Amino acid sequence: EEAIHAQGEAFTCIQDAVRQGTTSEVEPAPSAWRFDRVHVSAPPRIDLGGGWSDTPPFCFDWGGTVLNCALEINGRYPIETEIQRIDQPVIRCHADGLGAMVEYRNAEELLQPWEPGSVFSIPRAALQLHGIPGKGQLLKDSLAELGGGLEIRCQVQLPVGSGLGTSSILGATVIRALSIMSGREQDDHHLSESVMQLEQLMTTGGGWQDQAGGIFPGAKLLITGPGLQQRIRIQPVAWNAQRQEEFSELLVLYNTGIQRMAKGLLRQVVSRYLARETATIQVLHSIKTLAVEMSYAMAEGDWRHLGALLDRHWQLNQVLDPHTTNAPINAILDRARPFIYGAKLAGAGGGGFLMLLTRDNDAATALRSVLSNEASERG
Repeated sequence: EEAIHAQGEAFTCIQDAVRQGTTSEVEPAPSAWRFDRVHVSAPPRIDLGGGWSDTPPFCFDWGGTVLNCALEINGRYPIETEIQRIDQPVIRCHADGLGAMVEYRNAEELLQPWEPGSVFSIPRAALQLHGIPGKGQLLKDSLAELGGGLEIRCQVQLPVGSGLGTSSILGATVIRALSIMSGREQDDHHLSESVMQLEQLMTTGGGWQDQAGGIFPGAKLLITGPGLQQRIRIQPVAWNAQRQEEFSELLVLYNTGIQRMAKGLLRQVVSRYLARETATIQVLHSIKTLAVEMSYAMAEGDWRHLGALLDRHWQLNQVLDPHTTNAPINAILDRARPFIYGAKLAGAGGGGFLMLLTRDNDAATALRSVLSNEASERG
């Protein structure tokens, strides 16, 4: 019981440190909405290397280094938020695709305790960060001052638990849409910080690489130094158009159909770091180095080496958390091995999308056929 209490205190300290590290505090909402309707969309991301090194408190102590890529899915960005001004003094939230809707008519409803997994936690937290309702104000009075209520529609056209950073990136779209509605200027770095605040508010925790992967375009190294203020330096992968096209053709993304939420796993890994477990600390430092090596391999078009680095990262992820893999995932990888140089799961692991780097275009075609049959059998 004492250990559980101490762990809770430690996580509270991390939340406080995240808030202290941001460059600005929560601002009061402005006097009026500037627009009647705002639409913001964003890409998901795949994390090739360094994921976990961006998570507090490791990144506060040592800095983080992550290699990730923003993705178009079928030529579009599948993570979307639309906000529309309405005459009624209420907040109406929709989760398109799920057919869910909720209406908040007072501050108590809007500020109720967070529900793990609720589709409406993100817009609620974003509104609170934005200063709605105003301190000591009734919700209807706050909205009347702003010029009306809001209808917020959030949509993610990707499977739940995909490992593609969708929750954090959706948070970024809601925060940005609210900022535009209010006529506030918010640069990409401030937006990334705001998402970290949002996740601490919702008690999901998390680092900066998910939202940064969707906010900043293309394939890039994201690097921070030690310290509470995690200012991200963006270093685009130094490849040419030919290398980028080759990578796009050789990389196969496959949805395993297995869902896994990251919150519990994140708490486990952070707890091991706080306990200064030697293996955890060594892995976190090693994957930072792997991220840099991967960026060089991508720039040089050394796909065999990149595949070997992906495999090494996959092994290290399993040291961090043995549940990163399971029998169904191992079976998929066994079938894929003849066609690939290397592979790992996107995100925290345990499910979601597999990133498979194939040996050549013929291997990519053959693998897609094998995986299509696998998906058909799965039903």
